[in-house]
Amino acid sequence: MLFPHQLPSRKQFAAVALENVTREFPYAAHHVQRDHADLKQPVDMHPAFGNSFDWHSSVHMHWLLTQLLEAEYESEGLDAPWAQQALTILTEHLSPANIEVEAAYMRANPSWERPYGWAWAAQLASALHTSHLPHLHSLAAGAAVLAESVFDLTLNWLDTAPAPVRHGLHTNTAFGLRRIRAAAEVFGRDDVVSAVDAAARRFYAGDRAWPFHFERSGHDFLSAGLCEADLMLDVLSSEELETWLPAFLSELSPDSEVLTPLTVLDPTDGHQSHLYGLGLTVAASLIRIADVFAQWGDTVRAEQLRSAVPALMAPGIEAAVSDEYMSSHWIATFAWEAQQ
Repeated sequence: MLFPHQLPSRKQFAAVALENVTREFPYAAHHVQRDHADLKQPVDMHPAFGNSFDWHSSVHMHWLLTQLLEAEYESEGLDAPWAQQALTILTEHLSPANIEVEAAYMRANPSWERPYGWAWAAQLASALHTSHLPHLHSLAAGAAVLAESVFDLTLNWLDTAPAPVRHGLHTNTAFGLRRIRAAAEVFGRDDVVSAVDAAARRFYAGDRAWPFHFERSGHDFLSAGLCEADLMLDVLSSEELETWLPAFLSELSPDSEVLTPLTVLDPTDGHQSHLYGLGLTVAASLIRIADVFAQWGDTVRAEQLRSAVPALMAPGIEAAVSDEYMSSHWIATFAWEAQQ
């Protein structure tokens, strides 16, 4: 069993997400002020996503609400008070007018939130576009403006990117490209898919024996190596992957530190609390990679990877629904995603 520990309920996840998307402060805007007149309140710059501590966390907390609603609808219906509140807030925040302001800000600041915030924006728009709920699907047309901005920005960026960013933080190239690529497939943007594939091959196809002993640093929330492997699962053909993946992961052994959780000593430290998320993102990558090895008949390697998942996830699951805002403003999304 991958998840022997107690997982939070949809209601618990929803409580965290709703608290975040209705909380305006503190807020890290990361806004480059151009002159005296350019000093604005976060909610004025970001009427949809001026909450949840920062823009990208707000975007993926809104995405989390869409996923919780989908799951609730399939099993219980949408009569729960939290579900009705979530629908109301999503409708208000993701109005066409608000999304146009957000998209315009992105276009005016073409390297802002690249590629992490871009990836979550595209994923949110994709979730609305494919939603089975009429209420959520009705928001898709407006959100598509956000996705199209991401796709156009991505094309411009990849044209001039000399090398990938390889570290365990927001600007990691592989993490962002994987999600942007998935959304581009949903929206039929074959040009974006092709550009991502070409960039991924240029950046990563020659990589072998990723040095997992260099991972991890003290504020990572991503494994640079596993993010790269995750992307290449989607980019390479089956035949290419059978050669590339084992060679790339040749230095990953059952006793590699990246497969064990790292203790957070100060949960109030926003940088250190990234380590909660690291366990969750590593676990999610391991599950996907293990599935590939299992399909190849390498059940031993698959089980080695899967066996690391419960211990990696446990600290992040607890932090996701905790009262510590440095954790709870973002980790719930990754906790939900990993358990899916």
